[in-house]
Amino acid sequence: MKKVSIAAASLIFLAASGTIYAEGSKIEKSTIINSSANTNAVNAAIGDGASANTGSVSIKGSEVSKSTIINSSANTNTVNAAIGDGASANTGSIDIK
Repeated sequence: MKKVSIAAASLIFLAASGTIYAEGSKIEKSTIINSSANTNAVNAAIGDGASANTGSVSIKGSEVSKSTIINSSANTNTVNAAIGDGASANTGSIDIK
């Protein structure tokens, strides 16, 4: 049981690490680099408007100008799922809305 708890805690940490949220922001003259590495990670979101992002950059309601965005993420044995109306699942990707 202890091994399962440690593994679950590790997966939650991996799922949350490497994620940048900039809701309602204006981003100019910036460099955004996603170089996350996820191995054996499980990330799930269930419900209306659910979102599951593993090692990704998510910028919502933002204006990005004169910026460089680099996605060099590496994902191995990763499960990422979002279930629900308007759900979104992004693994090692950049999602700008």
